[in-house]
Amino acid sequence: MDLCRIYFIIDNRYAKELIEKLISIIRNRFININIDKRFSGPVNVCSNKMRRFIEWGLERGYCVIIVADTEGVKPDEVRERIINEHVKDLGINDPNRVKIILAHPCLEAWLAELLNLNVGGATNCRDVIGVIKSRIKDYDSYLLPSLIERHLRNTPGAGGVPSFLREFINAVKSCCGLTY
Repeated sequence: MDLCRIYFIIDNRYAKELIEKLISIIRNRFININIDKRFSGPVNVCSNKMRRFIEWGLERGYCVIIVADTEGVKPDEVRERIINEHVKDLGINDPNRVKIILAHPCLEAWLAELLNLNVGGATNCRDVIGVIKSRIKDYDSYLLPSLIERHLRNTPGAGGVPSFLREFINAVKSCCGLTY
């Protein structure tokens, strides 16, 4: 089995633990891959550090996957901003070397999807967390990775793969050159 090299650029401190758990889940249930993974420190999509992180990963032969919250901005606008400000003029010949996965408005929306909670087009994380707290009274952001992992591991595939996980799997497959 070939080694796939992925550099994850994250925008908050819980994203690393969440990505580690998602990789474990997809390796056990969806695709058999070995991943050499690295993580950036938390960085805002508007920060100049984002570009330096992307360059660092690409220069070392990694595929780069950016996982970021939209913070209530339309996902297409955030994606366009990342591309225009940080990726566009890097001279990347292979578009599969940089992938962008956006959580709208934040990673908690992924948990809400798993819990079948209607966040009603919430535009900020506070509202999404409020809906989650109606189901999980003592919810706090540090619980996010373990709650998502637990729900994904304990849910049979009958309900289908959640949209965020499908997007994550597709980005990893693309980075690893898998087309099946």
